[in-house]
Amino acid sequence: MTGGKTVETSRVGRPRSEKTRLAILEAAADLLVEGGFSAITIESIAARAGVSKVTIYKWWPSRGSVAIDAYFHRFRQTLTFPDTGNVAEDLLAQMLILIGAFRGRAGEIMAELIGQAQSDPELADTIRTGWMQPRREVTALVIQRAIDRGELRPGLTIPILMDELYGPIYFRLITRYEPLSDEFAQELVRNTLEGVLSTRSSIK
Repeated sequence: MTGGKTVETSRVGRPRSEKTRLAILEAAADLLVEGGFSAITIESIAARAGVSKVTIYKWWPSRGSVAIDAYFHRFRQTLTFPDTGNVAEDLLAQMLILIGAFRGRAGEIMAELIGQAQSDPELADTIRTGWMQPRREVTALVIQRAIDRGELRPGLTIPILMDELYGPIYFRLITRYEPLSDEFAQELVRNTLEGVLSTRSSIK
């Protein structure tokens, strides 16, 4: 019957569509790992995935947006923060996850993407909205939670505190001036939070 065929078609169509989308992400991720951002073009992704350029543009408006999604697809990094009741421990746990990933190929690719973004406004916007903003929003909630329970002093400027915490990580990622070590993360959290603790809080 017509109704039955419609249901059957929709059931078959959705998995096929998802399979194609994943094939594109896999192809883009492979190209990103093999040759960096310069290897990412709509044409090269289409050829590797065995799809048309039109199919890629169905989901992504630009090569930068495909590259970022492919990066997320290949190098999954959690946005989940623990809630231990200690803001230093909560922030350190997330920073250790980030720098642990950045010590490998994921870090090399992210450094290149950030570098390319300096002359590519579209890529810069994609990194801000797809990578930076979600992480800053989650971090801001963690910091606000610490303010609400009296760990951090009220009135501090949360965006600047986040810059102080994460800016040095990206500086080391891009310049490779010093290594991204666990000890670095521990000292960074300690040194940064010392100035914004409430009078009744302390870092062990």
